[in-house]
Amino acid sequence: MLKEYSISDILGLSSLSSQYIPYYIGTFEDTDDPDIEWAHRHSFYSLVWFTHGNGFYVVDFQEYEIKPQRIFIVNTKQIHNWDYSANSKGYILMFDPSLGLELGIANLNPFIDIQEPYISTLESCFLNLIREFELNDAISRSNIKTGIQYLYSIILRITKGINSNEYNSVINNFRILVFEENLKFSTVEKFAEILQISTDELNRICKECTGVSSKQYILDLKITEAKRLLLFSKLNVSEIAFHLGFDDSSYFSRIFKKKTNLSPSDFLKKYRDSQ
Repeated sequence: MLKEYSISDILGLSSLSSQYIPYYIGTFEDTDDPDIEWAHRHSFYSLVWFTHGNGFYVVDFQEYEIKPQRIFIVNTKQIHNWDYSANSKGYILMFDPSLGLELGIANLNPFIDIQEPYISTLESCFLNLIREFELNDAISRSNIKTGIQYLYSIILRITKGINSNEYNSVINNFRILVFEENLKFSTVEKFAEILQISTDELNRICKECTGVSSKQYILDLKITEAKRLLLFSKLNVSEIAFHLGFDDSSYFSRIFKKKTNLSPSDFLKKYRDSQ
């Protein structure tokens, strides 16, 4: 099964499993590169701002170029890996889902490119966050929470507010809920009920934020998870289909091929052979 890491794991503190690490802020170049499996996924949110360097960053099987003034934002459960140059510099932020939920933080973009005047504003924000993280005194946690929320508000401003923060939060909670329920639920009505909004409202928000209906968004999440399981688990196609809530593995295979233009076995052969 695909390895999932906590903030403690990334910081090399796995032996202190009882220690709760809600966040980490630092410079990219001064943060140790952990000994972890590639590819993998996190149990937390991460944000990496490259101010120097190049390479590539892969998020859910999509490859993106690493270049200066590009911020990568990875949500919980997303599979990812990277390859970056030795001269890479920047900033890194990690925080756990409970803090993200408390602050109402959500993001649907895998990366954003930063230009002035936001570069200096973001740099000042990160330096203040790092200072508070290093102080680690009685008021640091409150200041850090405020700083993270402000940082994401700047990111929202940079993306020109295409989707409101409220809508992003609904979609993010929707996505988290799908994974928390092991992708077993198949009806939009069930998810809408748990989210305490109407089915029509969930569909409207989903279309505005993602461009697809709620039903299609659930299916897209399931297919992405199927790709992960095919490559990084020992489950066969029938077991994956059942895990994702499909009663008929043949139907699952047809849907998978329709979405990816490859059958599950062809997808597995293509990507395993390329690793």
